[in-house]
This record gives sequence, structure tokens and C-alpha cells, in this order.
Amino acid sequence: MTFTQPVWLILAIPLAAAMWYWRLPSRLLMVLRGATLALIVLAMCDPAVRLPSRAGTVVVVADRSLSMPQGSDAAQAEAIEMIQSKMPTADRLAVVSFGRRAVVELAPQAGRFAGFSADVDSEGSNLAGALAAANSLVPPDAAGRILVLSDGRTTGKDPAAEAGRAAARGTPIDYRVLERPATDDLAILSVDAPATVSPQESFMVTAYVRVPLEQTIRYELTRGGAKVTEGQRNAGAGITRLVFRDRAPKGGTCQYMLSVTSDSRDGVPENNRARFLVGVRGPKPVLCVTRAAASGLARLLAAGGLDVRPASPETCRWDLADLASYGAVVIENTPAGEIGPAGMENLAAWVRQAGAGLMMTGGKDAYGPGGYYRSPLEPVMPVSMELRREHRKLAVAIVVAMDRSGSMAVPVPGGKAKMDLANLAAVEVMDLLTNMDEFGCVVIDSSAHVIVPLGAVDDKAGASNRIRRTDAMGGGIFIYVALSTAAKMIAPATAGTKHILLFADAADSEEPGNYKALLEECRKAGITVTVIGLGTPRDQDAELLKDIAKRGGGRIFFTDKATELPRLFAQDTFVVARNTFLDTLTPVRSTGGMTVLTDLALGPLPAVGGYNLTYLRPGANLAAVTTDEYASPLVAAWQAGTGRVLCYTGEADGEFTGPVAKWPRAGDFFTSLARWTAGQEHPLPAGMLLRQEVRDGACTVELHLDPERPALPFTGSPVVTTLRGKPGGQPETSKDEMQWATPDVMAASVPLGGQETALASVEVPGIGRFSLPPACLPYSPEFKPAEPGQGQKALARLARMTGGEQRTNLAGIWSEIPARPRYVNLAPWLIVAAVLFLLVEVLERRTGLVSAAPLGRLRLRRKDEKAPAAAPVRPKRRKKGEKPATAEAPAPEPQKPAAETPTGLGDVLDKARRRAKERTDRREP
Repeated sequence: MTFTQPVWLILAIPLAAAMWYWRLPSRLLMVLRGATLALIVLAMCDPAVRLPSRAGTVVVVADRSLSMPQGSDAAQAEAIEMIQSKMPTADRLAVVSFGRRAVVELAPQAGRFAGFSADVDSEGSNLAGALAAANSLVPPDAAGRILVLSDGRTTGKDPAAEAGRAAARGTPIDYRVLERPATDDLAILSVDAPATVSPQESFMVTAYVRVPLEQTIRYELTRGGAKVTEGQRNAGAGITRLVFRDRAPKGGTCQYMLSVTSDSRDGVPENNRARFLVGVRGPKPVLCVTRAAASGLARLLAAGGLDVRPASPETCRWDLADLASYGAVVIENTPAGEIGPAGMENLAAWVRQAGAGLMMTGGKDAYGPGGYYRSPLEPVMPVSMELRREHRKLAVAIVVAMDRSGSMAVPVPGGKAKMDLANLAAVEVMDLLTNMDEFGCVVIDSSAHVIVPLGAVDDKAGASNRIRRTDAMGGGIFIYVALSTAAKMIAPATAGTKHILLFADAADSEEPGNYKALLEECRKAGITVTVIGLGTPRDQDAELLKDIAKRGGGRIFFTDKATELPRLFAQDTFVVARNTFLDTLTPVRSTGGMTVLTDLALGPLPAVGGYNLTYLRPGANLAAVTTDEYASPLVAAWQAGTGRVLCYTGEADGEFTGPVAKWPRAGDFFTSLARWTAGQEHPLPAGMLLRQEVRDGACTVELHLDPERPALPFTGSPVVTTLRGKPGGQPETSKDEMQWATPDVMAASVPLGGQETALASVEVPGIGRFSLPPACLPYSPEFKPAEPGQGQKALARLARMTGGEQRTNLAGIWSEIPARPRYVNLAPWLIVAAVLFLLVEVLERRTGLVSAAPLGRLRLRRKDEKAPAAAPVRPKRRKKGEKPATAEAPAPEPQKPAAETPTGLGDVLDKARRRAKERTDRREP
């Protein structure tokens, strides 16, 4: 037995002394009291005994990478359920899933496994990280077993080290193989292409294709979606080489896609397509994003000598591979919604980290009215878009009608539900208003519930608390109830602008009723309606929501990300309450900052026909400013990270361009602004060479130095900054310090995912920053061709290291957990025993049952039965030589009447109580 708190044993001395001083009336009570106190003291010492046990923890490690066969998630969940159904009561089950990341899906417990829910980034197979997590889930003093459900293909660190740690702890690693067939895999092994070429240079591309058996293969090579070449070839089993030739266009980046197919069945079709990038040296073109069919701004920039590529926002992909083809992006009066949150995030990261440029021009669809307020692009702009209270001219009344149906209870990343984010969005609307405005909020399921009655915005704290406490309820949202309730609330408002913001689920909007007639009455009353739909424009109720917004004279927004709701609510409120595009002829003047941007003598600037009211950020360069009461920036620029951002708040080409449209120097003016935005690339100094290569699933950047250099040309270690992103995802930035690979080469390696594009730049201390062409992998490393049985061999090696096995009987894993001694805590049992002894002591003190004569010694008889006659007294035997007694024997004493003998158990208990009372009376002084 082991005591973890032996210090409490010291209590035994004063307790024993107290029992000796205050003695109890009987020995039995003393024993019971002593046993109770002893058990309590022992329990306080927290005793434990070491006993052998097979109870332990089984950790299931599930591979959820891209290389797993189709339907593997369901098969793994079924295997876990089978294991859990046979789990003994004392055992525990844990689940770890892994891709590029390892995540604990279920901590050790007896509860049910609800299925896989974590994002593990399926672009990799980090089995080493998963085994590390599994080792940490098995308690140090308990037995355990690890079961790996995988195809055995791994990326990243070798899992052998973690298997060694499991072996040292006595935790076997079992495995079950789930894999695709690899014997019939037609695959592109590698593609050799130059990283960079000169404009109009011809170059060759060589691809190596693995052919599993003799067959005819077809191939196609495209550049930027346009076909370069195609054909077919009879290929024998083995490696086939394909050679292509192409000519580089002007500056930028060429994105190629090579695909091979055949008529045979292919076990892994994902490795039949390979993507690769080729950078073109020289100045990169400028992308001009415009909704105009023939942009006058694009024509001016082209006439000024820039290589301009005009494009509509819907044709732009906004991923890093496409953005890397340009030196700068000009956004001409384009709404933020047509670029999208993901596109704006990529643009902002591209400017900050890749040293690119961004220029934005004004108009009714730009800046605040265009939805850029609180967007991902706003932080990189040299101007802010809030409207200060002193510039408010008109009051507004806004009623927010929100969906609170059952679908709003669905959780979203970050631990919140959709309803929580909708509540935050409604509070965001109220925060943008002032006490000169009116605000109301109503939530709707199958009926309306007014949360904040329409009134002046003077108690934001109280209203905010009521809104945040709103919960989702059952049923769907009744559209007509929502619109009619909101219209009744806002009708008596005194503000000049009346607006309803309807938020509804695009797939769960019901009972529209005669909404057309209702919206017509709202239009006549000057009430506008904007709709924010949670979903996509393809959902079943999306057309209804679009028609409501159209008839209500408002805007329509769709988003399938609940995290976007606060921004969209704020965007609509900004447009309604704070119209910041001033469409009046406004004179302007230039400042000394203009020469920094243009380096031209442009003379006086003409007036503009309209502009977006903004405010200059601290640290920005003000090049031109309006001369009206607002003194608002017209041209402002600054350095955002490593890139440049310039804002022209006037309309460059359109109805509100004003006299600038006929200004003779307009072309020079806008061209010089765009040229400053794009910046210039500077070459490395002599004796230094940057080289980039993609190999083994990573992008390796090398800096070569002149072997005959007299000294190092820099003072610190160069740093590689890599911007990585994949279509639809958020970009990520990493920094890696270059290390010496050889005496003349410094290198850094950055791992890549299959769909990622990486833009690397090297910061050389004391010299400058230099950008490299974009890089990518042909496809995910998870689809790299493998030899048949390779994964099973890798898993078998881990099992041999730890004493595991290939497990076919999943339910039997519990009976094979290694036996290991474990400590069992005795404190709870000692407390129970102490309570029992205390109860026995109380019973004895109250009844005296144990101290009284046992029932077996009492002879029970009827009342009318006579007492038995006394036994005759035998004369005492005389000793030898003793004379007989001569005295007359005394007369016998008269016999007392026999006491009444108890006749039942009740009499016995009464007698015991009387005896206990007599003893108590004797003890009293």
C-alpha cells in the first residue's frame, strides 16, 4: 500500500489521546469509535494499492488523406463503432484523425464516437504527428494499444521515432490496411520545365509517364486554358518520355496543364494531370478590372506605354497563380461583391507579401458604396471609409428582420452557431447608427418576435444584450410575416430614409404570401428592402429572395459563410445611412506629394465631377485633395507591406469623371499613377544568383555566392518569405531563415501542398528584396505513384517495432491490451467503511442490542405456566475424619414470586431501552 498524503497520519496521536480521556461507556463502543476515526485518517492519507489489470486505452488512428480510397471515412467510422460496441466498462477509447495535421477527434472516454468533423488538411499524411498524439492519449501508468487505419503512405517526418516511443512504453501498434489498387496506375511521374525564360524564347518541356501495361495513351498540353498540343502514342509497360516545345509570351507567368489518359481502368486517376508554372522575365503586365465593355481608363494606360490586360471581374480567378502573372491590379469602379471575400484576401496578401501593386478608382460602386468598408482590402488602402458624425446630413430608420428558424442553430467554425453571427451582424448595424437615427429588430420563424422596438438609438448596451440573447427556434422563416411586421414597425418612423434589412436562409424561406403587393405599398411609402441570403444563388429559395430585393429597391447579397454576415450587414447599412459618393462638381489641388508619384510637371489639376468621401490614414502620402468643406483625399498612396497601394477617389471613366475627361494630360496622369503602383524590379548584384527548384514535395530556394568573393556581401542571414494559397482558401505566409548548404550556397526549403501556389521572395540584408517566379507541385504528394504493397510494408515495420500485428479481428483488441499493474485508490472504500462503523455505533448507543443478553438465552413461556421447582440441594460431602454437623439447618427463605418473563421481541427491546436509560442516568452527576 502507498500513501500519497502520509502527513495526515500525525492526527492519530491527538485522536487516540482524546479517546483515552473521554472514554465511552463500553468496550464495544470504544472499538467502533476507534475504527471509524482510523478509517477516516487513512482515507485522508489517500492510500492506493498496486494491482494487476488489463484495463486500458485503445487509440484508433484514422488516415483521412487524399490517397485513401473512396468511402474510407465511412469504413473507418464503421470500424470504430465495432470496436466501441465491444468495449469493457473499465476501458476507454480515443480517436485521432490525420492528414497534413493530426487532430484528436475523441478524447479517451466511454462516450460514443459521433463521426469525423475536424479539418485535417488532406493534402498530406502526417502519420508521425498522429502517433505522437496517440502516445499522449495513453496515460503513463496505464496500458494501451494503438490501431492504425491507413494505406501506409506518409509525408513529412518518419513515424519510426514515434513508434520507438510507443515501444518504450509497452504500447503495441496494430494496423489494418485500406488502400487503392496500385497495379493499374497510369501516372505522370515528373515534369521538367525551366523555372524562368525570356520573352519570346522557345523552350522544351519533358514529361515522364509511368505506363502499367502496353497500351495507347493520349496526351494534351494547355497554357492558361488554351491548347498547345495534343496527340497519342503507343507506349510499352514502363517509363515513357514525352517532349513538348513552346514559345514564351511577354512578361508574366505561364500556367501549364499536362494530362494523359487511356482506355484502361486507372486506380488513381488524380495523378494523370500535372500542373507546372514557367515565369517570363521582364516587366509584368497590369490587370485592369472593369465592368465597362470598353474601358477608357484601359485605353489611356495602354496609350501611355503600359502592357494592360482589361478583364471583367467575373472572368478573374483571383488565385495566386493568376495574380503572379501581373505586376499590379487596377480596380475601376467595381463592387467588392464581384471580387468576393476570397479574392480580396488573396489581393491583400499578394500586395503585402509579394511586393505587388494595387490601384483603385472611385465611383458609385467603389469604396464605401461599393462594399469595401470593413472588407479584407480596406486595411491595405491609404484612406479610410468611415463617415464621421459631423458629416451626416440625414437621419435614417432601419429595421432588421432576421431568420431564427431551426437551420440557424447549425454550428460554424469558431464555436458559434449561425444565429450567434446573425445577432452580431444586427448589433453591427446598430453600432453604425447614431442617436439621430432610429433602429428596430425583429426575429421570425413561423411568427414574429420583436426584440428591439423601433426607436432612437440611445441605449445601445441594452438593445445589444437583448439581440445577443436571441436563440434559434424550430420551423422555417415565414417571409410575408417578416416583411409585413418590419413594414408596420418602420411606417411611423420620422427619418427621411426608411430601410428594411431582411436576413433569410436561401434554402428555407417559406410562406411568401402576397409579397409583391406588400412591396409595392412599401415602395410608395419610400421604404426600401435589402435581402441577405445565407446560401448560394443556386439554392431553392434564392430566386424568391432576388425578386424581393429587386421589388424592394435594395440590394441582394448571398454568402455560404456565416462569418461574412457582420461585414454584409455593415456594408448595406453603410450604403443606406452614409452615402459617401458626392456627385457634385468639385475643385481639387495637388500637393508636393504628387511629384513623388508622377515625377511630372502636370500643372493645375482640373475639377472632378464626383468623388468618394474618404479620410487620409496616418503615414500615407497625400498627392491631391479636394478644396470643398471636406478637404477629402483625391490621390493618396503608401507602402503596404512590401507592395504599393494607390487610391484615386474620383471616377476615372464614367458619368462623374467631370473636366478630367477632357484634360490633355489625363493619359500621362493616370499612366504615371499606375506605373508607380506597379513598381520596378531590381536585379541582384553581380556575384549573386537566386535559384528555385521544386523537389520532394517542397520548394527549395538557393542563394549562390561567388566562390572568389573577398567577403560576405551582406551582414545577416537572408530570409525567405513565402506566400502560399490554393483556390478558395485563405493565403498563408511563412518566413524561413536561409542556412548554409555548402560554403558558397545558402538554402531554405518550404513544403507545398498539391493545389498550392507559392510566391517566394528573398530579403537580403543591406541589399534588398527580390521576388522569385511562382512555384507549384504537379499534383498532391498523396497521389504520387507507389509500388504495390509498399504501404503495408511500412505499417508492418511499425508493428514489428512495437510488438503489434495486422489486426483482422477488431473487436478482439480489448482482450489483448497488455496487462500492467495499476494503482487502485482506496480512499472512497475507506470512507464508506467509516460511515458503516459510525452507523453501527449510533445503533448500539441507541438500542444496546449488542450489549444486552442474546435472545438465545431467554426462555419464552406463557404467563399461566408455573415456574419449575427448585432442584434439591445435595448435602456437602464430608472430609475424612470430619464429624457430622449437629446444628439444625436454617429454614429456607421464602421464595420470591418469579418476575414476568418477556414474551416477545417488543418486550426484549423495551427492556434493552430501560437498561440503556439506567446506565445514562448513572453517568449523569
